[in-house]
Amino acid sequence: MKTKYLDIVLLEDLPFVDLVKKIEKVFNVSLPYENKKGRYIAEGQKGRYKIELIDRFDDLSELLCDEHHVLSLSIHFEEEFNYIVIENEIKKLLKNYDIKWKFGIWKDPSEPIEKNIRKIFPLK
Repeated sequence: MKTKYLDIVLLEDLPFVDLVKKIEKVFNVSLPYENKKGRYIAEGQKGRYKIELIDRFDDLSELLCDEHHVLSLSIHFEEEFNYIVIENEIKKLLKNYDIKWKFGIWKDPSEPIEKNIRKIFPLK
């Protein structure tokens, strides 16, 4: 089984706990969270998606904090991977639940870094 990763930069200006609740509704899944090396990370599984929500704040240092929370999706597949189908599904979910986001970046650890440049943007 292969895996592709989609990291989505969120524009939601909410405390992490409130954002977890909002993302739980989007995917209809429970996302328990814990502090891992200074950052809260909520994790869950829904169908083909492994979902991680990463807090923008780092307890270890203010210098390590990010401007935005990140929604990281791991998508498992066995046969041909169709970016367009997955992208449309994710975009529709985020739009239907009024999740504000800036962009998403696909990552595939099996490909060279220069091939990992596929970006997606919110529906208008």
